[in-house]
Amino acid sequence: MLPDNLHGLLRDLPVLPSRNAILLGWASELPALVRMNELPEEQRPQSDDPDFWNVWTRQSERHVDWKQIADDWQGIASNSPSESVSDDLSDESDDIFGDDPLGGDKESD
Repeated sequence: MLPDNLHGLLRDLPVLPSRNAILLGWASELPALVRMNELPEEQRPQSDDPDFWNVWTRQSERHVDWKQIADDWQGIASNSPSESVSDDLSDESDDIFGDDPLGGDKESD
């Protein structure tokens, strides 16, 4: 929760560059703009910020497979290798014990 006099800072949060934050609260007497250390390449997320400016000015092309995105959202199956593996697994019977739900030996009855 923030005091009412800091509402202007909240308005600026979306425009902060990556690795920047506003330090508030008991750790700081006044709000402070801080910059986080850069992580080594192997510890970074597997995604980058999109390059909005170059795409907007058409200096670079943004390739998007809208059909694939729509199919994913709608749960429509595609012909990807990962789905063929899951299809193979779904063909196997889930009943690993046969007809006996307790898994007992039928001959010992």
